[in-house]
Amino acid sequence: MTTTRREQLVVQAQHAHQGIAVSVRDHNVTIDEAEKYGGHDAGANPVEHLLAGIAAASLVVLRLVGEADVAESARLTVSGTLNVDRVMGGDDAPVFEDVRLHWEVGSLDHAERLRLVLPAIADRRPGQALIDAAGECVEEISIRRRAEAQLSGPDRMLE
Repeated sequence: MTTTRREQLVVQAQHAHQGIAVSVRDHNVTIDEAEKYGGHDAGANPVEHLLAGIAAASLVVLRLVGEADVAESARLTVSGTLNVDRVMGGDDAPVFEDVRLHWEVGSLDHAERLRLVLPAIADRRPGQALIDAAGECVEEISIRRRAEAQLSGPDRMLE
């Protein structure tokens, strides 16, 4: 017997004095554009929130595929080059020229385990369509040195 679970997600958004007021369940956030795009810079912009959602969803799915300790040690940076001309209606190229997912983990063991489950993460990650639609996608893993993690950055890059 197959059971299906679905969850209806509801987000409300409306213009506010500065930016867009967004509410989700009992949580409120302000989303806004930079001043150069007509906003007040009262919060992260909508695209930054999309990338934040992909980063958070990736860490949740990493835990769901059975790698909770890797997820707890991981830091994921998601970045992308937004084609503003496409958003403004003046270009047919992909909305994102590139999307980069840079995972940092605490050990070689965690890096190897993460590399093994990356396909499962991509298969189950909400927001994967945005990544797939980018002109280019790079996903990489690096290992932080324990004592110098905050100061020196990645110790070793795995591709």
